[in-house]
Formats: sequence, C-alpha cells, structure tokens
Amino acid sequence: MDQSTDIIIEILKKLPLFSELDFSAIKELTMLAGERLFHQGETIFEESTTGKSIMVIISGEVRISQHARISGEETLTVLRKGDFFGEMALLEDLPRSATAIAHSDTCMLEISRDKFLRFIEKDSASGVKILFTLARILSSRLREADVKIKAFVNLSQWI
Repeated sequence: MDQSTDIIIEILKKLPLFSELDFSAIKELTMLAGERLFHQGETIFEESTTGKSIMVIISGEVRISQHARISGEETLTVLRKGDFFGEMALLEDLPRSATAIAHSDTCMLEISRDKFLRFIEKDSASGVKILFTLARILSSRLREADVKIKAFVNLSQWI
C-alpha cells in the first residue's frame, strides 16, 4: 500500500458511513474508488441529472446548491474534507436533488453505484452495516429538513 492509499483509508475510516467496517472492507472500498480532481467553480454534477455515484471529499470544498427561479443559485451548504454527498444515488436511479460545484480546487473519491452494489453482494455483512448507517444518516437529514420546513411554514404565517 502506498502513502496516498493509507491516507484515503484513514479518511474513509473516520466517515460515519464506513466507521463500523473492518480494515479489509475499508481497503476494498478504497480499491473500488476512483480519484477525481475538480478546479474551483467546476460543476461536479447538476441538479436533475441521474446520479450514479457517491463522492467523498479528500481535500477542498464543495458547494451544494439548487436553482431558484427568482434568485438563481441558492447555496444549501458547503462541504469539506471528510464529508460525502451523492449518497442517494447508491440507493436509487433517480435525478440528483441538487447541484454540486467545486468551491475550491477539490480532490475526491468517487464510488459508483455499480461497484458499490457488487461490493455489498460480495461482503453482505459490511453492506448491511453501510446501509443501516446510511438509513440513520438520511433519517437525521430528513428530521433536519422537517425542522426547517416547520420554521418556514410558521414564518410564512406572519407574511
């Protein structure tokens, strides 16, 4: 294993999505991942395009945004080293819900849906751990969205 592989393994081990996996499973995922480089301002993927992979940020920042009719681009969040996005593409073959843009020069790992599905078929115990953790993460994000929606509805009553 070279030094960059060691660094990638360390980053993946720290991600909540992969934190319950043993070393051999993390190493296997590392071998399935492709490295992608994006320059500041470059679009990684666009809202409404079909998702095919999950991305893990190794260095740099990524802006997640949605198009708004009146104001144009609305930034939802800026993600940094160790964050991941596009995870819904692992579960469904549907259009992306947001656009991802390199906020700075960015290095990422990309794991395609096909490779991920083959991995969980081969190592079902690790697959169950990942999918259960992913379900918890998505549930948490849904709860956060619910709070924001409730706040928006309450605020709109005063307008």
